[in-house]
Amino acid sequence: MAVYQDKAKDRIKAGLRKYRGIVQKARLAQQNESDTRRLITHMLGELLGWDIFEEVSGEYRIKGNFADFVVKYEGKFFAVIEVKEIASGLSTKHLYQAVTYAANEGIDWVVLTNGAEWQLYRVVFGKPINQNLVFSLNLLDAESKPKDTVECLYLLSREAQRKNELEAYYQKKAALCGENITKVLLGKPMLEKLRGEVRRATGHLVPLDELANLLIEEVVRPEVQGEETAKLVRRALAKKPSKKAEPAA
Repeated sequence: MAVYQDKAKDRIKAGLRKYRGIVQKARLAQQNESDTRRLITHMLGELLGWDIFEEVSGEYRIKGNFADFVVKYEGKFFAVIEVKEIASGLSTKHLYQAVTYAANEGIDWVVLTNGAEWQLYRVVFGKPINQNLVFSLNLLDAESKPKDTVECLYLLSREAQRKNELEAYYQKKAALCGENITKVLLGKPMLEKLRGEVRRATGHLVPLDELANLLIEEVVRPEVQGEETAKLVRRALAKKPSKKAEPAA
């Protein structure tokens, strides 16, 4: 790990000890949205290493509306940050608002926060515009692992953008997500390979539709299914599996 990465993570770790107390007090005092934005400004600078004068723009105008913050890295848009008062929860309405701002300006990343909760999303530019959750954390969650919190916040730091570490993290997570793995498992090439292995191990040639149903019923969990995966699952379930396995020749 590079020296600058270690220093950034050490700064975030030390800063969290300070800001957890500040965030807790702010929540108990039910500070308003303006006070919460001021808190986030300090966290962006002290915790995440951004130059709050040169790289962070507050009340940034986007097509007649105002995003709470827009962060730039080396003169290019990095993220939209939408802030809600610390006593309130984060809602889908808030997310839609922030994603709309980002989409209108061609910005890839959206951060939704109330100071305690932090959610990072990747904007998916399509028709319609969508978003993928990258991580969600709560600074006041006593059961969360401090190391995990530091690693997530580091991805939002200025230092992490030097080698596109956030993009690399997202691409790896997207590639290994349950939906993509399910697509591979239920695809014909994988089913044929799996059938070959089953035949070598047991002497039975199992029909592909029966093998797909077995995977769905005993391996694939519904919560990892996205829209495309759900189509594969429905297609597999619509086929009636053969009642007998063919004996090996």
